[in-house]
Amino acid sequence: MEDRLLDSDFLKKLNGFKLNTNIILNKGYSGERKSKSKGDSVEFSDFREYTPGDDFRKIDWNAYGRFEKLFIKLFMEERESLINIFLDSSKSMDFGEFNKSFISKKIALALGYIGISGLDRVNLYTIEGENLQDMGYIKGKNSLNRLIGYLDNIKFNSIYDLFKSIEKKTYKRGISIIISDLFTENLEDTIKYLSYMNQSIIIIHVLSKEELKPKIMGDVRLIDSETLEDKDISITPKILDAYNKNLDLYLNNVKEISRKYGCFYSLISTEVSMDKILFDNLIRTGILR
Repeated sequence: MEDRLLDSDFLKKLNGFKLNTNIILNKGYSGERKSKSKGDSVEFSDFREYTPGDDFRKIDWNAYGRFEKLFIKLFMEERESLINIFLDSSKSMDFGEFNKSFISKKIALALGYIGISGLDRVNLYTIEGENLQDMGYIKGKNSLNRLIGYLDNIKFNSIYDLFKSIEKKTYKRGISIIISDLFTENLEDTIKYLSYMNQSIIIIHVLSKEELKPKIMGDVRLIDSETLEDKDISITPKILDAYNKNLDLYLNNVKEISRKYGCFYSLISTEVSMDKILFDNLIRTGILR
């Protein structure tokens, strides 16, 4: 598993991706994603660099003659999106041989970079005390270092519920991405609230291999990482079987909530590579294209 948050090969792989959402975007800004707002306006608005898969008909050949780079003309029907990334920094995320916190930061970096590369505005939120802390909206590849710096400084030691804190703020219409192990009783209420705030919601559910496929046996002491409460238990094959059944019920409930509110949902195991997360999980579930 990778031990660095950023490397050049990782960025190169991200350059071909776009967020795939069906949101009605904010009016009045230029960006890469097309708005669903009605109207036939083709008024010129802005430029951006060409990326593979773009419409050749929108290339500005005059700009190419001057700069020897391909640029795409953007029009007023192409709007930017506000992308809110909520990264769960609770203590439970600091767990696993392949740590949930590191994989979650890597996913946040990937989705944030894809957003700013598409001329969208991206904000990253974490939990500080009982309230949300954020880095402020950023836009454009030049803001990548600010995103990396913010991620590098996150401490996964909160004992408070991210989901309760999300409901304390208001949000302009946009895209909300939740990256969390979802150890909360407030998931549906938060999703309902974000839906009310006109958010297109993406849920990245990150669990460790120890949580998805536990292999411990015998007498153990389990300690809650957030409350520090402990419990002595004898783990037998029967106990593990009951755990797996409850895990299935829990995952099915999360998926049902996602379907109910039209969320994109992807379950991520920390033991898989970032390539598999990008090219399999996030594309297969419709989050990226």
